Amino acid sequence: MQSDILIQYINREMSDRKIIFYTLSGAHLYGFPSEDSDYDIRGCHSVSAREYCGLRKKKDFIEKMDGDFDFVSFDIRKELNLVLKNNSNVLEHIFAEPLITEPEFTELKKIAGISLSKKIYEPYNGLAVHHYRKYISSSSGRNDESRSTVKKYLYILRSLMAGIYALDNGRIEPDICKLNQKFAFPLVEELISLKVSGNENRLLTNDKDALDLISILTKDIEVSKENSSLPDNPPEEAFERADQFLLKCRGLI
Repeated sequence: MQSDILIQYINREMSDRKIIFYTLSGAHLYGFPSEDSDYDIRGCHSVSAREYCGLRKKKDFIEKMDGDFDFVSFDIRKELNLVLKNNSNVLEHIFAEPLITEPEFTELKKIAGISLSKKIYEPYNGLAVHHYRKYISSSSGRNDESRSTVKKYLYILRSLMAGIYALDNGRIEPDICKLNQKFAFPLVEELISLKVSGNENRLLTNDKDALDLISILTKDIEVSKENSSLPDNPPEEAFERADQFLLKCRGLI
């Protein structure tokens, strides 16, 4: 889909909000979109101090499903809190190729950059463990679409590879195709090819190689966490800049 159609949709949905930035998430961001993949639009906005502090304060996020569009926007305060917690989803959105940005995005991206710490291990490893326990280790004997499919294995492998990359290099890279330029796993290439060709729900009847690779990466991410040059937590500077940035977005300074 042409980016101008996505931008028109964003501008229409956020006509009464101050846009900060928006990008594509999901399969398009992760490097394995297929023809029927939804357009997961993610980003953040800001409301005025008056609206935020008023009696009828609105939710700190906007969520809407509209055909092929899955739209989620966080208020800037929620976005900043998640950045400082090293939420991997939010950091991936900020460092992705944007669809649309406003000048405030430059400072948000700088804050995200100095916030990256060893805490990034937690969401990446946690997501891999969650998917493994929910879809792989408990799939024995089940006969439904949530069993050990190509898509489920890709999500687990991508999370572990992205976590290792972030800890080793101090940078965020969500695209499994780019990650695999470094890791060079033939199995990952095979799974990506199956996913983009529309075979994401194919069951891996012989998944020993995939399970072995998950086991290797699970150990590797622990080593990367131990050896990472990243700080244990975001520095105080990140919190101070985030606080000032939030006040500016609210029009208070």
